[in-house]
Amino acid sequence: MNIENFPLNVELFYLINHARSPILDTFFGYFYLLGKGYVLIPIAFILIVSKNRRWKLFLLSVAVESAAVHLLKFGFDAPRPASMLTDVYLLEPLYHRSFPSGDTAMAFLIASFFFPVSPPLVRVLLWAYAFLIAYGRIYMGVHFPLDVIAGATIGALSYKLCERLVHSKLIGWW
Repeated sequence: MNIENFPLNVELFYLINHARSPILDTFFGYFYLLGKGYVLIPIAFILIVSKNRRWKLFLLSVAVESAAVHLLKFGFDAPRPASMLTDVYLLEPLYHRSFPSGDTAMAFLIASFFFPVSPPLVRVLLWAYAFLIAYGRIYMGVHFPLDVIAGATIGALSYKLCERLVHSKLIGWW
């Protein structure tokens, strides 16, 4: 299903994707790796090994976020920008299942999870990381703005939902 093909979504995509710079190409060519799922492994490992009492909340949030992203990706099967538009600057060759952005969802989950327990400077860095991942997905030509907005929402809401479930004692293994 193509939910991507509306004028504002396409115009914003081109605005960001065509704002080319060799410095940004290089930056996002490496920075996007911090949005991949393997980043979750060292985070979970550190939380578990350090006996952080929030490690179960983190794993539950990741499970909810991942399930939501995958259900939506397979449910909508929305095309990536390069599959439906011409003149796309593509820095990462991806062509299938655009909606929502899983990398953005993960980045916003990480930022949301660590925000409440972080000092002010780290909070700023967390949100800068999340927004740069989101912007980079469009800049690199692999997602539409709608994809990253949906991904950011899924990531943040997955954490908030799990946090409420844990604090309300609806989940008994805490």
